[in-house]
Amino acid sequence: MLEAKTKGLFGMHLKTLCRAIEICPNAQRALVWVSHVFLGNFPLIQSQGPGAAYPTQRFLETLKRKRDDLEARIRCQRPRSNSDAPTEHLDNDPGEHSEGGLTEQNAADNTIQEAMGEIGFLSRSAMAEPRVETGGLSQELSIGHMLHSTLSLGGSNPSESVIDPHGQIVAVMVDPSVTSNTELALPFITRFTEIIGVQFLYINSKELLKDFETFFKASEDATGQNDCLSSVKRFNLYLSLATGVLLSPGSGGLQGLASNYHAAAMGLFPGILGKGTRLDILHCFLSLIIYSVHSALGGSAWHLIGLAMKKAIAFRFHKDIDADAQIAPEMLRARRNIFWDLYTLDRTISTIMDRPFGIEDEDIAVLGPEDYASSARDSDLARHLVSHARFISSIRDAPSKSILHHYSNLCYWRECAPASSFPAVYVMRLSCRAMIEILKVKGSVIIEPSLVRSASSIENDFIKACVEYIEEEYQRSERGEFAGSFVDAYDIFNAGVVIVCLAAGKPGVPLRDANVVNKCTALLTILGERFTGLRVLRRVLWSLSGLVLGESVNDPIIRELPPVIPDGIKDLISGFT
Repeated sequence: MLEAKTKGLFGMHLKTLCRAIEICPNAQRALVWVSHVFLGNFPLIQSQGPGAAYPTQRFLETLKRKRDDLEARIRCQRPRSNSDAPTEHLDNDPGEHSEGGLTEQNAADNTIQEAMGEIGFLSRSAMAEPRVETGGLSQELSIGHMLHSTLSLGGSNPSESVIDPHGQIVAVMVDPSVTSNTELALPFITRFTEIIGVQFLYINSKELLKDFETFFKASEDATGQNDCLSSVKRFNLYLSLATGVLLSPGSGGLQGLASNYHAAAMGLFPGILGKGTRLDILHCFLSLIIYSVHSALGGSAWHLIGLAMKKAIAFRFHKDIDADAQIAPEMLRARRNIFWDLYTLDRTISTIMDRPFGIEDEDIAVLGPEDYASSARDSDLARHLVSHARFISSIRDAPSKSILHHYSNLCYWRECAPASSFPAVYVMRLSCRAMIEILKVKGSVIIEPSLVRSASSIENDFIKACVEYIEEEYQRSERGEFAGSFVDAYDIFNAGVVIVCLAAGKPGVPLRDANVVNKCTALLTILGERFTGLRVLRRVLWSLSGLVLGESVNDPIIRELPPVIPDGIKDLISGFT
C-alpha cells in the first residue's frame, strides 16, 4: 500500500512537471531535483573517456533525454497552452504555512504555481539561487510527503531507491513509548558524542549531555514530566541515542532499541516542520542523515541529504547575511556551522556513490570555518573534515588537472592535519577516499615527467595508505571500536580494489599481503550483516583478487559487475583487469 502511495506521489509530481514544462521551459530544471529524490538508482551513462566529469555529466545527459521525451509526448497529446505562466508568490518565512483552501477553478493553476515556486529553490547544482519558498499546501506536500517517502526507502542497499518491506514491518512493530533509564542510555550518548560529536561543527556535545541529564532526570522523577525539553531537543536527543546504540559493541542485538528511539523522534517531526525555526529544521535533518548512514532502517541517506540541501539553499544558508543585517554573532555562526556540516555529508555521500553534488562550490558565498571557527581543539576534526570535503570538490571540478597536481594538494592536506587527540583512522580514511577519487577522475596513475615524483612512487603511496587504513580498521574491529556505516563499507571496498588493481601486472608493486584482502572481506562481512545489499562487495573483491593473482576465476560477477558498485569503481576495475 505504501509503495502504491509513493508511486502515486511520484506520478502526481511528474504530471505537474509535464504541464509546467509546457507552460514554461524553465520548468525543465525541476527534473534535476525530481531525479535526485525519486530516481536515486537511475542508470548513468557509461564514461566517454578518462577525465570526464562522470557523475554530473552523464546524469544531466540522461535528464535531458528524459526532458526531450516528455516535451515530445506533450506536443503529441495536447495543444500548446496560450495562458500566461502563473505568478509566483513570495513567502518570506518558510516556517509559516497558509491553510487557505483552493477553489476548483484555479486548483490546476495553483498546482503549476507550486511546482514553479519549488523550482526556484530545488536546485541541485548551478541553479542554486532561490527565488521563492512557496506558500499554501505545497510546503507540506514537498517536505512532509517526500520525507515520508524517503524514510520508507530501504537503507540495506544505499544504491537503490525501493520500498523495504522488512523495514515497513519493523516500523509497525516498534514502540516509541519505550524508554530506557540513565544507566542503560549513558553509554549510547557517550558513544555518540565521542565519535560523532567531534565530526560536526554544529553539534554541541556539552549541551547534548546536559539535555540528556535533564531529560532522564525528569523521566525518572515521580511526576514524569515530558516537557522538560523542547520538541527539537528531544528529537535530536532521541536520534543521538539511536545512533549511539548502532555505534556500540554488539549493536546487532540492539537494533530494536535504536528503532524505538528513531520512532519516538519521528513522532515529533511533523510539529517541528510546522513550527520550528530554520535552524531547528536543518538540525533535525542533520540528525536524520547521520542516523540513516548507520542504519538500514533509517531511510535513504542519499535522498535525505538531497532534501536537506534543498532546504539549506531555500533558507539561503549557502550565502552570508548582508553586513547591514541585524543578526547576533551566535546565530550567524550557527547558520554557517549547520551549512558546512550538511556540505560535508553531501560531499561524503555523493563521492562514495558517484552521485552529483547537492550544490556547486561556485554557488557558495558563505565564510569557511577556517575564517570564523574558534581554534578550540574540540573543533579541530570538524574543521579538517570540511577542508577535506572542499578538497574532494576540487578534484571532481578539475578533471583536466594532472594527477601530480591533485596528489600535491593531498600531501598538503595530510600535513595540515591538526595534532589532536582524535584517532588517526580519520585521516587515513579520508586520505584513501581522496586517492580513490583522484584515480576515478584520472583513470590511472600516469603523470607527466617530473623531477619531484614518479608514477611508481605515487602508486606505492596509494597502496601503502590503503593497506594502513585497512589494517587500522581491522584492529579497531578487534577492539570493538568499528562504527560500521555504509560509508565505511564503500571506503573499505574501494581501498581493497585499489590495493588489488594497482598491484595487477606490476612486479615492482606486488600484492604485498594476501591477508589484507582477507581483512577487507572480514570487515565487509561485518557490515553486510547490517546492510544486506552490500554483501555482494565481498564476493566481488574475492573474485577480483583471485583474478589478479592468476587463479582460475569462473565467477561471472567480474564480467558483469553489480549495480551497487559505483561507476567510477567499475571503470577502475575494468581498466586494471
